Amino acid sequence: MALIDTDWAESARQATADTVALAAMNEVTLEFDAPGPVMVRGDAMALRTLARNLIDNGVRSAGRNGRVNVQLASDESRALLRVDDSGPGIPAEERSRVFDRFYRRRDTETTGSGLGLAIVDAIAKRHHAQISLGESPLGGLRVEVRIPRGSLA
Repeated sequence: MALIDTDWAESARQATADTVALAAMNEVTLEFDAPGPVMVRGDAMALRTLARNLIDNGVRSAGRNGRVNVQLASDESRALLRVDDSGPGIPAEERSRVFDRFYRRRDTETTGSGLGLAIVDAIAKRHHAQISLGESPLGGLRVEVRIPRGSLA
């Protein structure tokens, strides 16, 4: 599918809505913040999938009574999606491996196939985006995805 001008904030808003039931079931506070439209050249459905996988992982990792914050921002050169969670985080030495297909961290209680972050990585590469993993001010993991804005028609 061709990349077209799309509102990444709207895709992320829909992805956040997709995870509200899971967050409620796990008693996780889920917050979304976008200043308005965040236009990028992209595939809206793929960007929704990218955001949903990150938010879903955050909700599953946050634990009961945890928090997940989803934030979008942009400047002239790039757009940013940031997902912070209050879970246990990922040790720095494991962060490069979490994008491998079927990789599952040991000693975690979360469920899944180990494909979510591999899918995120593939979508990010298609959009010439950079992904960084770090420590969240909420205590868990911070994932940031930066997409170059390029020239929008």
